Amino acid sequence: MKTFTVTIAGPERHDGEAPYTWVVEATDMASAMNKALAYHALSQDQRLWDLEIVPLHTFEGPPPENCGYYWNDLRLLLVPSVTCDGV
Repeated sequence: MKTFTVTIAGPERHDGEAPYTWVVEATDMASAMNKALAYHALSQDQRLWDLEIVPLHTFEGPPPENCGYYWNDLRLLLVPSVTCDGV
């Protein structure tokens, strides 16, 4: 698994609020963006079609030191897994 930084702007962007930055572990960029979008939508109670990924602030790796913005670390988040038999 690799580390990715994904920045997402929700409907609050229309009010001038800064976007949210999520740091996730995933196998590739597409999976990282999907993971961050799903978590953002569920945790902020927002609809997926109201969200936009900010491409200039989405990249492989963690945010640089002294990046000047707050970010949310989802790398240690334990997501329960379900096997084919439902256990």
